[in-house]
Amino acid sequence: MRPRPLSFLLIATLFFGISSMASAPASAQRADPLETPLPEDLLLMLADEISGQDAFDSIVKLAGAPWLRTPEELRGETNFYESEELYRMVLAYGIDNVRLDRYEAPGSFSYPMEGDLWVDGRRLARMPGDPALIASGSQTGEVSGRLIYVPQTAEDQLDDLQEVIASDPNRYRGATALMWTHPRGDLFRILDQAGLNAVISFSSRERYADPDQVVYSGGGYRQGQNLRLGMTVSWRQWSELLEDVERGEEILVQARAVLESFPQRLETVYAWIPGTEPDLPGVVYTAHLFEGYTKRGANDNVGGPAVQLEILRALHHLIEAGKLPQPCRTLHFVWPDEYSGTYEFLRRDPELLERLAIDINMDMVSEALRKNNGIFAMSETPPHLASFFDGLARAVMDYVWRTNDIVYPYPVSPRDRSGGQYFLRPLWEKNGSKDAFRFYTHETTGASDHEVFNSPSVAVPGIHFFVWPDQVYHADKDLPESGDPTTMRRVAFIGAATGLVSANLSDEMAPSLLDAVSDFGYTRLAERVIPRAMERLEAGGDVGLAWPILSAGVDREMDAIRSVDGISTGSSQAKALVEARLAEWQGYREGLELFFLQAARARGIALAEIPRPSSAEGAAFDLIPALAEGIRGQEFSLRDFGPMQEHLRNHPDAIESLGLSGSQTSQILNFVNGRRSVGEILNWVRGVTAEPLTLDQLQGYLEILREVGWISLG
Repeated sequence: MRPRPLSFLLIATLFFGISSMASAPASAQRADPLETPLPEDLLLMLADEISGQDAFDSIVKLAGAPWLRTPEELRGETNFYESEELYRMVLAYGIDNVRLDRYEAPGSFSYPMEGDLWVDGRRLARMPGDPALIASGSQTGEVSGRLIYVPQTAEDQLDDLQEVIASDPNRYRGATALMWTHPRGDLFRILDQAGLNAVISFSSRERYADPDQVVYSGGGYRQGQNLRLGMTVSWRQWSELLEDVERGEEILVQARAVLESFPQRLETVYAWIPGTEPDLPGVVYTAHLFEGYTKRGANDNVGGPAVQLEILRALHHLIEAGKLPQPCRTLHFVWPDEYSGTYEFLRRDPELLERLAIDINMDMVSEALRKNNGIFAMSETPPHLASFFDGLARAVMDYVWRTNDIVYPYPVSPRDRSGGQYFLRPLWEKNGSKDAFRFYTHETTGASDHEVFNSPSVAVPGIHFFVWPDQVYHADKDLPESGDPTTMRRVAFIGAATGLVSANLSDEMAPSLLDAVSDFGYTRLAERVIPRAMERLEAGGDVGLAWPILSAGVDREMDAIRSVDGISTGSSQAKALVEARLAEWQGYREGLELFFLQAARARGIALAEIPRPSSAEGAAFDLIPALAEGIRGQEFSLRDFGPMQEHLRNHPDAIESLGLSGSQTSQILNFVNGRRSVGEILNWVRGVTAEPLTLDQLQGYLEILREVGWISLG
């Protein structure tokens, strides 16, 4: 992003008292930068109880190596190893509130049972020692042939490749190709027709830093008549083969794969700490235990359930010991197949959605930060589900950073060790790293189970904790050795602390929580929203989009404040605190209107007042769309919704004729919740997408959604 003009920064900072974050984690801070909604004695109790080493040991038990599954597991004669072992681990902690759900699912999955790769009579790789050897999509078979090199071929070079093949067809027929990537699409079709019998490729995250890792990968082999087998080796192995081929050596390759098909099923371990008022919206911790059944990653993502198991154990123990009260709201722990298992779990208990205030999703949270060149991150809740949790988590993560990094200027060294550089309140393990904690937050993303909860047909705010980058992501070297007991202790501490506030917010904690939510909101506006709106003003004086960006930004932060009501005690004191903070934000909005008018004038835009809705747009505030009966918690994808598919078959230009972008149609879906009017949705979508949107376009799309039965229009 290009730098903002100095005049704008001065106005935003001085007029509104907005501070911009520095390169290190920081936000609008109060007098005590270590303040969180939880009292200090409770934070210290959690820090003393939570064990990152125990969590790490759980990874070793669950995913100590990427071993192949037994035929009994695959046929369903036993449960999958991870779900059965995790279930027993919960019981071993004396926690009876646990169950292992097993669901038969449509379809089947293919699993590699055996595999070998020989080069000139020398075995280069074999399963199970090389678990990522067989590319997904491969078919059972045994082939042998001469090794040839097929260079990278761009889409616009496919005709040239066909000419080369036609000039010497015998070179390709019955050969094995050494390729940079496994082929798909038109490239695969050309090579299959040429008569190739196999492909050897490599896949790696950092091929020069770690030339021996192999990332699980796949190609289009399922559709092949001749080309039915793909093998994935390391960069070192692949590059040595390339050197030999380029020297003109004749190399004979033999490859064998045995794959079997098994009935699809889903297994989910579900545990919970019951609340004293279980019908009130509580907390759900999610972390996928499976990501397909071939890849078995220690950190992606057995580390997620392992960290949450430690949260469950620690909180259960403190409650049983009388050191913590039983929470008011239930804490749920769900460890499923990624996406598919989460969908099925919710589909079978749709009433659960009414008993959830926040989803805390952990996917890739156990990695050693320095070893992986990574940083701990949080994907925030989306604008259509604005939540208190963003500010709460920001405050707790800031606490961990300031107490586990040497940069914090605290006047007293811990344990009176003056003159040294020590963490103020160290959260590390003897067998873990002593890395300083690093974190950042960013706008909501998908790619994990929180996306399920953030979907409009579930509508439970979800965040994602993760470490990125990860040098062994989806690789055969995703082993416990890449994890870190210290990271796991810190993440479990953050998860436990934020979960406790969300499930047991007292009137005493509420003011500090509101401080955290407001402070983060002011920072988010200063960093993202105001600069984005000013860019629109400067880009041709686009007032019609600049103001909705600002307005939606403030609305989001006010919704985050309102969400505190959803987890509070409901007392008159708690409600008064929220109302007072909303009044403060209303004053901020009014000041922002004055600022916006002045900013427009400073850019030569004559603007007498803030843009107001037209008469037609004003009337749209009386119409409130809602999800149709049978959609929430049951249908999770409009694209896969049968009536929508049929509508688009009959009217293929329906969406295109409205002139809507994919972002706009997605956000329109997001903001339909049975409470927002058409007029409000219009303003929200304009502000969130920063794209022009007319009332006719919006109503046209809503009418399609009504016709197919996704929404009702009351």
